[in-house]
Amino acid sequence: MSLSYKELLLTLIVVFNVIFCAFLVWKTPKGKGNRTKFLWKLVLLNGLVFSLGLVIIVVILPQPTLSIISGVVYDFLISYVLCVEIPAYLKLSKYDENLGNILKDLRGDLVKMRFSFDTSLDSLKKSKSENASFLKEENLDRLLQDFITVCDKIKNLNDNLWNLTLNETSKLIGEVAERSKHPFPKLIDILALSGLSILLAQFLKLFE
Repeated sequence: MSLSYKELLLTLIVVFNVIFCAFLVWKTPKGKGNRTKFLWKLVLLNGLVFSLGLVIIVVILPQPTLSIISGVVYDFLISYVLCVEIPAYLKLSKYDENLGNILKDLRGDLVKMRFSFDTSLDSLKKSKSENASFLKEENLDRLLQDFITVCDKIKNLNDNLWNLTLNETSKLIGEVAERSKHPFPKLIDILALSGLSILLAQFLKLFE
């Protein structure tokens, strides 16, 4: 039994949606732990919302082909922005803001060790213990542990290690503040390089 053009269009778009969602999941950074582990949930939500809008546009509403295609494009963009881009941006911004505050507190403890060694060392140990998962993800946990171990051993500051730890902490604060809050930063580059918007406009002109 042959498919109608609407059924064929619906099938093609569903296949595209599955491929796109799989691509986003595949492109989700795997090595950043807590920072991005939630993204697959948003991608799944995006697929569900897009599919719901797709059914409404293609099946329920009788429209000409161009209007259907335009509606599908809007459905795709709106579902992605509302279900993935905006909530992911907010969550990543909140995560980085929290991490930045943690690092600033650690840097403050490091600076204070020049003037109140024992008190600031205890505060540094407490902060490191409470935020171990964050620091481990950012590859700062090992350096801090080495610094604390040396301080405990010699009961004083090792200037070279102190400078190194302070510099690495300050550098990481800058990197956290400047890194992209977009959930899939490489996707932006891919879309820009592919000229997708231009191709889409040319495709829609065929139905005018």
